[in-house]
Amino acid sequence: MNFSKILIIVAHPDDEILGCGGTILKFKNKSKIQIIFTCKAYEKRIEKNIDNNEKREMLAKKVCSYLKINEPIFLNYNGLSLRRKDITDMSKSIYDQIIKFKPKTIITHCIDDNHHDHRATAEATLIATRHKDSTNYIKKLLYCEIPSASDRLIKKNKNFNPNFFIDINKQLDNKIKILKKFYKNELKKYPNLLSIKGIQNLHKFRGNSVSLKSAEAFEIIFEKINS
Repeated sequence: MNFSKILIIVAHPDDEILGCGGTILKFKNKSKIQIIFTCKAYEKRIEKNIDNNEKREMLAKKVCSYLKINEPIFLNYNGLSLRRKDITDMSKSIYDQIIKFKPKTIITHCIDDNHHDHRATAEATLIATRHKDSTNYIKKLLYCEIPSASDRLIKKNKNFNPNFFIDINKQLDNKIKILKKFYKNELKKYPNLLSIKGIQNLHKFRGNSVSLKSAEAFEIIFEKINS
């Protein structure tokens, strides 16, 4: 099964639950799941936010403990100031973790998200997963959808275009519970897309589009079936 080992590569704590929390809940008892956070939750030039980075890391660890999955890995790149060399270095860091974990499925951000750190994370992941013998065990690469980041993509007139859906009707309530318990400071008031009702509406919309009650939506970048 392609979901027996899942590697989730996202920019910050909360992205893992927003983008694929239901999927984690669905597969956590029958899969090995590892989460990598690529960026710090603060910018170096804004010293007052250093404590926030430590708090976000602690919350992410608590989330993984709650989910009973592996402790997360933090690469701690400076998100908003990422340059070409940083993305190259990030891709090497991600590649090293891929070699260690040997995932069958990788989930990351959409390459056209309207957040710079999301795009950089996606690009670094694409570089790290270039097809080669050393990573031939990767069977599937997916882009996930982040409310408020994937709805208006950086490319003109382009929307997130999912072609792979995971039924999370049984997991949605628990996903919302995790967001409220651990990441409530990141949530907004309705009708913002990052509100509880906005998130519920998105999953119902994605589910209804494929005759499900609620779903998380993904874009398949590649899928391999070996002979």
